[in-house]
Amino acid sequence: MLYLDEFFARRRGQRQVAEFILRNGLRVSPGGGLFFKMVEVPHSSVARVLNVDRRLIGATIDSILSDVRLRNVYTKLDSMVLLKDVAGEFGFGAIEIIPQDAASRGIVAGVTRVIADAGLSARQITTDDPMFENARMIVVTEKPIPRELIDRILELPEVKKVVVLS
Repeated sequence: MLYLDEFFARRRGQRQVAEFILRNGLRVSPGGGLFFKMVEVPHSSVARVLNVDRRLIGATIDSILSDVRLRNVYTKLDSMVLLKDVAGEFGFGAIEIIPQDAASRGIVAGVTRVIADAGLSARQITTDDPMFENARMIVVTEKPIPRELIDRILELPEVKKVVVLS
């Protein structure tokens, strides 16, 4: 995964922790803390989720802070509200797009074009960076997506699978 693979080449445990922090948008403070927005996340909590010793979390953060490139990324991370799991509560629709190749161009454009041409508005679109294994795209729409629209999305060459979330 870009520079992480190179930097943590001989430290697989730290690589796992660094990817978890990045994927979850936890910000590393210059003092070595982990934050979700303004809330400090104890190292022990992350260690419990990853089933590793809490000292590995601190060692990973120390490694991140020792490297200018990583420090410049991890000290600026932020997270956002994702509507995919509550879309149904609001009467929205939510689908997950599994791409043929997450690094290919035009996935977002193709899916949103099909949705817009059907007269629906996208409320939220989130995509994983292709550097992540099993990268995917989540689309939350103003109302549930009809079956015929899902079939049209499945016809796009970039789309491997569509999962209806709500």
